[in-house]
Amino acid sequence: MPSLKLSVTGLQIIKQTRKEKGWTIDNPCWLEAASQILEPTRNWENAEVFANGVSLPTWKRFLKGDAIDASVFKAFCQILGLNWQDVLARSLDFSGSSTSQIPNIPLFFGRGYELLTLTQAIEQKIPLIVITGMGGIGKTAVASKLAQAVQSRFQQTLWFSFHRTLPTTDLPLLPPKTLLIFDGWDGILGGDSFARRRHRAGKYLPEYVSYKSFLESVVQTPHESCVILTSREQPEGLNNLTANGAVFLPLGGLMEGAIELLQHHRLIFDAEQWMTLVNLYGGNPLFLNMAANLIHELFAGNVGEFLASGTIVTDEFEPLVTQWLKHISSLEQTLLKCLATNSQGLTREEIQLKLISHASTGNILSALLSLKRRALVETLKVNTQEYFILQPVILKCVQRL
Repeated sequence: MPSLKLSVTGLQIIKQTRKEKGWTIDNPCWLEAASQILEPTRNWENAEVFANGVSLPTWKRFLKGDAIDASVFKAFCQILGLNWQDVLARSLDFSGSSTSQIPNIPLFFGRGYELLTLTQAIEQKIPLIVITGMGGIGKTAVASKLAQAVQSRFQQTLWFSFHRTLPTTDLPLLPPKTLLIFDGWDGILGGDSFARRRHRAGKYLPEYVSYKSFLESVVQTPHESCVILTSREQPEGLNNLTANGAVFLPLGGLMEGAIELLQHHRLIFDAEQWMTLVNLYGGNPLFLNMAANLIHELFAGNVGEFLASGTIVTDEFEPLVTQWLKHISSLEQTLLKCLATNSQGLTREEIQLKLISHASTGNILSALLSLKRRALVETLKVNTQEYFILQPVILKCVQRL
């Protein structure tokens, strides 16, 4: 027989509605009313045995959010005066058309510490791992290598790429003992796509708000599965998720791994030059690969000659950065332009002073936080003072907008 269960939001709705009825959980009126719906021709008042599938243990499982028979589920919703579809935990489409194989990443450098940390988290049965960072920083690569390393611990591995296909808008239901990877979670973020309104980082598109509840259920309910998601933005509610056991890994640029990357491209460089090049591109593997190809084409693979030219060739990166800035708010755009005029960075107080004529202090701070959560702004601590800065590539591209 098919079974149904309550969503996280549905549990809250049921709890409130039940209290409004004024009946205790153990009151047989619940069972009598449900039986009357299922078998309306019989008189169930003061009955000792109720309709098939209706019992006090079933009623309590329903209230806990456990799966029960579909017909009984609908009857319980009806006696509460609720549409069963409004409180239902819906299943994500796990058909072959929506999933793909773990992508093969032929070039992978560094990330030993990150992979060790995340592998240990899975060994400790952490239910949710969130990998965030700027585009090109290597989120998909890390998730792929991690999934390959730990998939033997699970009955099945499912990989969803939201870069390619956006998911159903129904609330997902976590399958048992499954390694489930959502690559490109930022595809369902961005505010109101229909009204074309730009919102703070991490806000869900209206049609995907249920996915916030899905992540909450991943960390709040017992299971043997693990969910890994990658995102350019920190999803809304991430602080609450990490407080409940999720692991959040903001992915930074390559350092030692960058040496392997440059050596793979057979570039000519010394220790000072590789460090300068890495800093110039924020250790971003995508940027470094693009720069390495350019150094081969124009500078015969000589990093020193490229650095002496004094350019980072923004034409190569501008289309990417422009795409990343497409959905940010006008205040965030103004803030980026303000930072782009100060390559050494600005303190929070300096930013507020420069933008006070544009917005309130609260809105300025919200925009600054949003940019940090989009991995478009970084912080640099000098002595006791914290400066907000742009990576050179972002800075140059913003200057040209």
